[in-house]
Amino acid sequence: MAIGMTMPRAASAAVTVDLGPESNFTLGVGVRAQYMTADPSTPDNGSAAAAADLRVYMGAQWYRFIKSTLNLERIRDGNWNVLDGIFQIEPWKAFNVWFGRMLPGSDRSNLDGPYFLSTYAFPIVAQYPGSWSGRDDGMSIWGKLLKDRFRYVAGVYRGHNWNPGASAYGHQPLFAGRLEYNFLDPEPSPAYYTASTYYGKADILAIGLAGQYQADGVGSAQEKGDYKAWNVDGLFEKRIGRNARAGVYTLEGAYYQYYTDGVRDVAPGYRQPSADFGNIGGINSGTAFLASTAYLIPYRLGWGRLQPLVRYQQFRYRKGLYGPGHPKTNQFDAGANYIMDGHNLRFTFDYVRYAPTGARVSNAFLIGMQFQY
Repeated sequence: MAIGMTMPRAASAAVTVDLGPESNFTLGVGVRAQYMTADPSTPDNGSAAAAADLRVYMGAQWYRFIKSTLNLERIRDGNWNVLDGIFQIEPWKAFNVWFGRMLPGSDRSNLDGPYFLSTYAFPIVAQYPGSWSGRDDGMSIWGKLLKDRFRYVAGVYRGHNWNPGASAYGHQPLFAGRLEYNFLDPEPSPAYYTASTYYGKADILAIGLAGQYQADGVGSAQEKGDYKAWNVDGLFEKRIGRNARAGVYTLEGAYYQYYTDGVRDVAPGYRQPSADFGNIGGINSGTAFLASTAYLIPYRLGWGRLQPLVRYQQFRYRKGLYGPGHPKTNQFDAGANYIMDGHNLRFTFDYVRYAPTGARVSNAFLIGMQFQY
């Protein structure tokens, strides 16, 4: 898998090498950096935090329908991990088969990944499990039909809590799938991946339905339960005006249901020996939703354009499983993106108000930057 490397998500490749008829190699990079201010409302007066991540995208096409992907990510402790490692058989638009580490079918936020969200911070309500950045090891089939307006993906994967002492050490697989229909223009994103804004490249009205199931997917070896989850999400994006400098209005929403069969999952990192066993614990049973809206102002300000945005999220935990009543966690974001080159070069200024269940409300300001080439 490491020998072969087509890059499914990079918006542009820094290097493309022709390897012959219907063969090529691509190489690209992605960088994200952020700074979050201290929060004086927290008991310890909070602390400022800076973080940076680096991704290397590599892809190759060996034949007309034989491709492969190897994407790496350098995490904050300085180590590198395999983000995607996929062997791809893509004979037709309507039917393709992928093997390796990839994004299973899930909600729009997971299929966006951090670089293709409308906001900078990943949503707290998107809790589909993954061994690394939402990825899992397995096989997917996907395709596009009806002039690319209908997209589907389904697959079977290693799954959650695959570790001694955890619930799925009996090797129960995870099944996942997603269906999506675009009522206006087809989404200009590759494969079954998505984005939460296209900055006016298309008029979008997309509705998606996703679900996952794994027997013995949550809990410990002593107290285990089946994991079930589903969500419906939608994206509406419309250009306001007729020329290239039109404003762009964006509205996104998602609703989630997570079930843990009446048991509490183990804590994240439970008896976790290495990064290869990162898909352990942390699934909560409950109902969640998010709603966000943004507007890309049609006029340029210096080298780019402003996109003010607002997002609200809530996770309501299952009654009786995490305490009396329905404990809930909320997060509110308000800020703006400064768009210089779409998702390839963008700055974000964001105010975050986080209200976790049973803890003090925190407030902070975030400055983020992302670059892809």
